[in-house]
Parts: sequence; C-alpha cells; structure tokens
Amino acid sequence: MIYLDNASTTKPLDKCIEIVNECLKEDFYNPSALYGPSVNLSRKIKEAREIILRSLRGEGNVIFTSSGTESDNTALFCTKKPNGSRIIVSINEHPAVFNAAMELKQRGYDVVFCPVDNTGRVIESEFSKLMTKETSLVSIMHVNNETGSVNDIKTLCSIAKSVHPNVLFHSDGVQAVGKIKVNLTDLGVDLYSFSGHKIHAPKGVAGLYVRSGVNIRPYLFGGGQESGLRSSTENVPGILSFCYALTEAVTRVREEGERLDGLRSQIIKGIGDSFHVVEPIAHSPFILCLAVPYVRGEVLLHSLESHGILVGTGSACSSKKTQKKLPGILGLSEEYENGIIRISFSRFTTKDDIDYFINAFILEYNKLLKYVKG
Repeated sequence: MIYLDNASTTKPLDKCIEIVNECLKEDFYNPSALYGPSVNLSRKIKEAREIILRSLRGEGNVIFTSSGTESDNTALFCTKKPNGSRIIVSINEHPAVFNAAMELKQRGYDVVFCPVDNTGRVIESEFSKLMTKETSLVSIMHVNNETGSVNDIKTLCSIAKSVHPNVLFHSDGVQAVGKIKVNLTDLGVDLYSFSGHKIHAPKGVAGLYVRSGVNIRPYLFGGGQESGLRSSTENVPGILSFCYALTEAVTRVREEGERLDGLRSQIIKGIGDSFHVVEPIAHSPFILCLAVPYVRGEVLLHSLESHGILVGTGSACSSKKTQKKLPGILGLSEEYENGIIRISFSRFTTKDDIDYFINAFILEYNKLLKYVKG
C-alpha cells in the first residue's frame, strides 16, 4: 500500500507505539493521585509540556486537548470577546474554524471572511481593509490543508496588532508544526493549534499554545487539570507519544522539507502539462494539490486505490460533504472543477512510491478520460 493522504492522518512512529504500550501496561496510573507512580507521571506531563514549548519557541503555556478541532474551538469560543465585536477568519479555513466562526456569527458577532488568492493564500491587502479597532479576534491558518499554501502569519499578525494592539490572533498550525519552521514568539500569535496524528503520533491528542498574558475561560469543569482550563484525566499515552513525535519532526523539518520538495517536483514533472497544478509562492513540501480535466477526483481516487495507492480529495473532515468553495478559490474552469485531488507526503514516502504513483496516475487517468469522452 502506498499511502499519499498524510494531510488527513499519518502512520504512528514505532517509538510512539512503544510509548503508548508502555503507558497502558506499566504507567496506567491517574496523574492526579498522590502516590509515587502518579506523581512521576505528572512530572513527565510537565516535562512534555516544557519540551514542546521549547521546540516551538513559545512563551506561554500549552494546553493538551483531544484534537485540532478542540484546540481551534477553544481558541474561538473560550477567549474574551465583546458582544457584537468583529471576528476575521479566512474564507477557506479548516471546518474546525470556519464552522465555529459561523456559530459565532449566529450568536451576534460581526464575522467577516478574508479573501484568498487562487492558491488559497490570504491576500494581505484585503486583510488590512477588514481590520478595525472593533476586531476582537482573528483566526488564520498557517498552512492551508487543501492546497499547502503558507500564509505569512507574522505579517498578518503585525497588521492586526498595528490596528488594534489588544486583538487576539489565533492560527491553526495543524499542517505546519513539524512540516515547516515554526517559531511562535517570532510569529507573534496569541493562540496556536497543533495536532498529534498529523505528525506520526496517535489520534486523540493535540495542543493549544496560549501566549503569556492571554486569558481563556475553561469549557470543561471538573478536577482542574491543565491549569483548570481543561478538566479531564490526562491522556498520558497520547501526551508522551505526542511530545516524542513533535520533537522528532521539528528536528528533521529542514532535511525532510528538502527531500519531500524533491518528490513533489518529481510528480509535477512526471505527470506532464495536461493538469492544473496549484503552485503557491510559499508552500508546504508535504502537500500537492492538482486538478484533472473531465474526470471526477473521487473516481480517480478509487481507480488509484485499485493499484494500492491512497490519495485524498481535500479535507478529510469534510470529505462526505459537497465541496463547492475550493474550485472557485482556485479559479478552475468547468472541465477541472470536479477533478481536484490532494497528494500529501510523510517521512515514509519514497522515490519508488512516487515513480509507481506517476505511472498508475497516468494510466488510470487516460483510461477514465477515454471512458468519459466515449
């Protein structure tokens, strides 16, 4: 099986599986208990939090959550915002942010959506026009999960703070952490989401960075875990394996980026000029988005699956819904608009995998095109 849908989820590292198994077998204690083994686990969680903060160059705290969606929702719903104040998000945010923003709109907030260019990157001049002194919160993703386009979060944050110094700036960094360089202090963000299963940790664990001085309200009340901001018995196996996977990914980010950029270029060159390739000025080396003419992306996906190749057609979180925004954002003509596929890589992706993919892709596309055109 050749797995090329790593923006959806990734295969856990063997070491992460070992950490999880050890926790389940030996370190199964509740970290809130007072006896020695539990106190030791509580210390390990504290160390993991500190290691992650250092790895991401953050100055503040990390709250461990269950998912990127939970981290995003916490940032949007648990921050202090005057009733009716402006909230800015980009038009093509991940559903975890976009749908949360729509809910806030229903609650009476002035939610506005910032336009993006034809690669999914926020247009900075348009963002500047939307920023007002009544803006309380901004949420702009760092790396677009469908196109791989990288937003200039540092510049956007600077623009926002120049208009309203107290505005809260959140970024969904789920597709950024461990894949591109991330320095949270340099970016200037107040809140930043990231997730374990996108970087070879298990599902069910994620983080929300909260800059020092930023206050959020709890949405879960109970035993007071996570500094009282997320009461629940800690997911020790998830947290410790997440810490390992994140530090591994951050350490390898430059060399992996260069290697995967080579594989990405290999596909672009190998498939030829008959397809629409999304080529952002600044892109993640882990994602390649393209559109094929006349053939539906879903049909091509299943055809490739017959060769043991798995690719995506966009955000897995909304793959069961009709995708209408992305073709318009990309400016696709009618023959391309239903043919979007997303190829996403990981540390396990090899050159041989890509060679095999290119051959199967061309073969299946030509067969399907012949069938469509009769």
